Amino acid sequence: MAGNTRKTISLMLAISMSATVFGGCNIVTKPVADASSVPGTEISTTEASTTMNTEKTAEPSASESIILKTPDGKTVVDTTYVRTIDGVKPEMMYADYWIKEGHDQVLMTPEQIEEFNKNNKGVIKASDKTILPHPDEYEDTLDGKVLRSFLKDNEKAVPKDPSKYFLNGKPTTAEYWQELAALSNIDGVPETINVRYGFTTKRMTLRQFPTEDRVFDSKSDRYYDSILFSECMPYMPVVVLHESKDGNYLYAVFDSFAAWVRKDAIAFCKDKADWQARQKPGQWLVVTAREIRLGNDPYSSKTSNLVLPMGTRMELVPVSKAPRSISQRTTYGDYVVKVPTRGSDGNIKDEYVLIPVSDDVNVGFLPLTPANIVRQAMKLQGDRYGWGGDLQANDCTGITREIYRCFGVLLTRTGQSGSKGVAKTDMSKMNDKKKLEVIEKLTPGSLISMPGHMMIYLGTVNGKPYVISACGTFVDPAPGSTEARHPNSVIICNLYVRTRGLKTWLAISTTALTITPAAGK
Repeated sequence: MAGNTRKTISLMLAISMSATVFGGCNIVTKPVADASSVPGTEISTTEASTTMNTEKTAEPSASESIILKTPDGKTVVDTTYVRTIDGVKPEMMYADYWIKEGHDQVLMTPEQIEEFNKNNKGVIKASDKTILPHPDEYEDTLDGKVLRSFLKDNEKAVPKDPSKYFLNGKPTTAEYWQELAALSNIDGVPETINVRYGFTTKRMTLRQFPTEDRVFDSKSDRYYDSILFSECMPYMPVVVLHESKDGNYLYAVFDSFAAWVRKDAIAFCKDKADWQARQKPGQWLVVTAREIRLGNDPYSSKTSNLVLPMGTRMELVPVSKAPRSISQRTTYGDYVVKVPTRGSDGNIKDEYVLIPVSDDVNVGFLPLTPANIVRQAMKLQGDRYGWGGDLQANDCTGITREIYRCFGVLLTRTGQSGSKGVAKTDMSKMNDKKKLEVIEKLTPGSLISMPGHMMIYLGTVNGKPYVISACGTFVDPAPGSTEARHPNSVIICNLYVRTRGLKTWLAISTTALTITPAAGK
């Protein structure tokens, strides 16, 4: 999440979505050419914090160590070894603490989720109001001037003062940025683009320019890469429009954004019909763990040790159609999935992969219930914060996308609180008392947004609403406390933690949203 000191680079991101940006904590909102702080986004900072809490805690002896239990006998986190935020009790770190009677109610049926996805497609818009079609709206060709509008926006984002940005600890130069802009190959965009269809084959960061260079706005920063745009997960459908001048990157359109991605992360389909058919297999296997890792496979370099994050979906193969042996392993006790890999010609080469039945996966999507949302959110607790999906991790809107993908719900990368056709309350003009009344009535798993941050609601305890989110920075709720903490992790806290401007998260919360049909809301 960007903080008040977070300087921003991508004009393209600022204009890529028509929905109001409440939750796009990875999304930069101004070009480098006019870099300035983002109003209201005080919850994170780009200043890399090397300061740790240096409180000394004596290590207990074996006889002194206490295993804490809840009233029903369940083990909870031992705070001798795990630090928690003020107001967070150990038992709160378990999903069952928040799940009550009635929380297994289904919020949306599969048919309603499909309708929700249809009505909440991301709009990708350039500064001149040119709009890129949604991936499923493309035909065989696209007018080249549409793409040129977006690439020109990138050129405008080149900083006026390159010395304020750092590559490998050294200030960048005007020549460096000019070379990046040239790599976008805007002159190579044809009058009529032949559209290509494909799938991602791995998790990968998406870039504003076609490069893996990591550029920061301070020498010490290692969290907030200014060229990073977003991230893609394995096996996502994409539309490809262009190639970089050096041939190493592709300009691809995803569900709610478009950016540069390394060529080796995309495999091409035969045609649009093949692409569409692959999105509708008989059944999915869905990763419901924080992540799973495919084994070290001596017979498949394409899938060996591949990390599959929460929400990854793979075509599930019935036993009647699956090979009896894969990579010299008889397929006992494993799911067989078919995944796209990139062949030497760039086209899809399907491979069979074994997923142990003991892994945290699900056949088909999970039912969308408050209890299931909370259970999925808790699996990410303590995970590293990843600006825009960087560092094989995710930020606040990124984790909500991962969690809700487990149910088949496709949230946009930005503007999640602007979702249509769901139960939603605008709290922007309410006082704290009224907000508390609204929030207390929410079901766990609902979303609460503020400028620059998105949170998942867990429940209210002793009048204090608790949330879980991927958080960069906050100030403790204790009176008189002004020191910024830098968890850069997925954490539980209540809404009385504060921004760097010492406003409570409750005070600046603007929207409460539950993904459930609600006419007129």
